[in-house]
Amino acid sequence: MSLPSLATSFLICSLQAFPVSAQNYTWPWQTYKSSSAEPPSLNITKSGPTSPGYLFFDQNGEYAHNYSLFIMSDDNELIWQSGYGDYSAFRTQTFEGKPVLTFFNGVSLAEPYGWGHGIIQILDDSYTSIYNVSLTVDDGNFLTLPELDASQLSSYLDMHESQITAQNTLLVTLYNVTKYDLSAVGGPRDGWVTDSLFYELDIKTNEILFKWSALDHIDQIPLSNVQQFYPVADFGKNQSVPYGYFHINSVDKFADGSYLISSRYYCSIFKISKNGTVEWTLQGQTGGDFTLDDQLSFCYQHDARVRKEIGSTVQISLFDNANSEVIAGVNQTKGVLLTLNTETRKATLDQAYVDPQDAIYAFSQGNTQLLDNGNVIMGYGSTPKIREFSPDGATLMTAQFGPGDGHIFSYRAYRLPWVGRPKSPPSVVACKCENSNSTTVYMSWLGATEHKSWEIFTGDSNSSLILTSHVERTGFETVATIPGQVSLIRVEAQGVGITGGVSNVVSPQSSC
Repeated sequence: MSLPSLATSFLICSLQAFPVSAQNYTWPWQTYKSSSAEPPSLNITKSGPTSPGYLFFDQNGEYAHNYSLFIMSDDNELIWQSGYGDYSAFRTQTFEGKPVLTFFNGVSLAEPYGWGHGIIQILDDSYTSIYNVSLTVDDGNFLTLPELDASQLSSYLDMHESQITAQNTLLVTLYNVTKYDLSAVGGPRDGWVTDSLFYELDIKTNEILFKWSALDHIDQIPLSNVQQFYPVADFGKNQSVPYGYFHINSVDKFADGSYLISSRYYCSIFKISKNGTVEWTLQGQTGGDFTLDDQLSFCYQHDARVRKEIGSTVQISLFDNANSEVIAGVNQTKGVLLTLNTETRKATLDQAYVDPQDAIYAFSQGNTQLLDNGNVIMGYGSTPKIREFSPDGATLMTAQFGPGDGHIFSYRAYRLPWVGRPKSPPSVVACKCENSNSTTVYMSWLGATEHKSWEIFTGDSNSSLILTSHVERTGFETVATIPGQVSLIRVEAQGVGITGGVSNVVSPQSSC
């Protein structure tokens, strides 16, 4: 997609802006001979057995070495890295029975905005783009900040959500700058707000199947219920500084076709019926329509998900990062698993996921993922860590990919299974070692997961290459030394069901 060139310095392609000191916030990254990929070097600590699957995360922030998507293993090996871009919510999902990769690709705006405009991109297992889901200005007469060149915005979808449903539809969010009377909360009568919307879309056609707007339901979700985040006195005066009061950040679906949404600045999750009305509200501090047990509280939360529905009870998970501009460094970030009884109107904490040995106070973003084996993965958003917990809350693994909070971050992070079958060929670089009369060969295949070994072919012409060596694959880049000075080299990836794993023929370099 064509992305706008941002004219003002405060519209940085990130979700968080922090004061910068003279401290060095750089983080080590990995390099290779056979690939230009440069993933972060994960600092991984384990205290128990972890679950199968790879780690999926995006990297963003002022001190990120590169703005890319990453699939990496528990032992710090790269599987795949995208090109550079402003990405978010990278993960695998299932569409029409097949595994796909999904993510936001567009432009995101720093705090105090914290939203974006772009497409939801869907790739198949060969990393080929198969669908670009979008909503254009013609789909809703959308407005954005006047500092952005709206003519360059090909889609207004937001970066917060891209959930594929069991019906093979897509749940997405959208932020629309809108005129609104703010006098009831001490703002200007001719004020501006950022309306939070969510849609259910047909992935193949972009057809709108369902639409919901927070402003359309202000009678059920009044402005007076907004929790403190940024003072209304500083916002809402004009289109450049709209009052972003609702801040929707996740959408999920119940079995009956209704929706679960999360509002960061109401500290609330809502059940939205199929006719758009608010069926119930769970407020993380007061309870809303429910009574909270003594152990349950949350605020400024993200990633609310329906986990289990049995009769009148529903189990929900969420990421509780109760930190904001007005409250920070007080409430430790935690994953929450809770049960609502919609008959008794009671909300009960089932499990909190927090590491008492490593206090994290994530300022923004983040997610809580429940794995099939009962373990839990948490991506800490503005704090560049990914953590795995056992079902009873014991820490099993921490993978860190940056320093501090807000300098390098990932909107969400997951552990997921994946089989990659790239169409692009493997890469090979060879170097002459004249002192030892040998040749060193560097081999990698970006995105491939199934090959177990490499075969190295050498010769004086393309037609005369013969098998010289067979070596086991050792991580993302395998290095092998073969005797003699050779003229040409080709490598082939070996494994069950491998197709297309043949590199180009290259000549060894004089040195590497």
